[in-house]
Amino acid sequence: MSILKRPPGDQFSFRLFFQLCNTVEKSKDVFYLWSNCIDPYYNKISHFLGDQEFYENEILYRNYIMDGVKHDIIILGIKDHLTSNNFNPWQETMPNMIEWIKQLAEYYKEKTIVLFTSLENLEYYIKDTNIKIVPWGGDITNHQKEYAQLDPILDKNFKSRTTFLSLNRNQRAHRAMLLALLYKLDIQDHGLISCMFKDQIADLFRYTQWNTDKQLIFEEGFTSFKQHPLVIQDNYNIYNLLPNDNVTNFKNKLSTYYRDTFVEIITETSYTEACYNLTEKTLNSIYGCCFPILLCSQGSVQFLRDMGIDVFDDIVDHSYDSIADPTDRLYHAVVDNIRLLTDLEFVKNQWKSNRSRFVN
Repeated sequence: MSILKRPPGDQFSFRLFFQLCNTVEKSKDVFYLWSNCIDPYYNKISHFLGDQEFYENEILYRNYIMDGVKHDIIILGIKDHLTSNNFNPWQETMPNMIEWIKQLAEYYKEKTIVLFTSLENLEYYIKDTNIKIVPWGGDITNHQKEYAQLDPILDKNFKSRTTFLSLNRNQRAHRAMLLALLYKLDIQDHGLISCMFKDQIADLFRYTQWNTDKQLIFEEGFTSFKQHPLVIQDNYNIYNLLPNDNVTNFKNKLSTYYRDTFVEIITETSYTEACYNLTEKTLNSIYGCCFPILLCSQGSVQFLRDMGIDVFDDIVDHSYDSIADPTDRLYHAVVDNIRLLTDLEFVKNQWKSNRSRFVN
């Protein structure tokens, strides 16, 4: 097995991958990697030798994989999502790292590729007959041991004056669009909202060319957003000791926000893509015991529902989950749940009445 690069907290996935690969008795080439190994935008100084800089990048890792293929079975375990930048479905056919996988399949069309992926619904893009897709759970499985020891936020602050939480760290187009909509609807004061890319959001919003008849709504909301300070002023560098230490971040920082809120607008990493990676953002909301409004790809709420997770269908209007158009899906996720986001006494009473379901 060749381990190219491992993401933090991947012990569950790595052990599972190792165990499953050992059940394949035929000769095979096995590669385990973090998806930034095939990200054309990834470029990092790995070490120095004297004054000489040595970089790790997509070309280096791609060549390593190509040089390592010797047999008719190739097993790839790829952690994380497969979108380098914001994916625009009106201008692009598929996320760019998926294109790399399809090129690999074409080059090795006489071989069988078994692809373990963090993404659900990847078969929407990959229909190559020599690729066998095995979803092994998204990044929601990371730090599995540590999360299992975490206490949920059941001691809500019923003196709080806020209903909802919206956390936005990394630059994503749908997060910029969400913030614009919240401010257009003038409901921002009902929630705790963060935006750690506020200094760059103007450019991000400007280049978000979504094909929508609601563009004016979002533009007016963005103008309002720029004029208001944010309640949450957290630093982008939220991990103090270990990279991607989401459990410690939950304990030290996020738990305070979850105590003061009862609904979360979860802005997942995936949104405009047909495939999606459910991450710690969804898991944090479960541990934070908030009614979920999930801004993720179409069908992601149904996926959680099919797993047996209570998504509170009798309280949250999740009809947005079936809407294919990204703008309309975002719009209806917020507008159709406006009472839940703004009626403080209503949402508190709903939470109290359903506390046992959060415990479950």
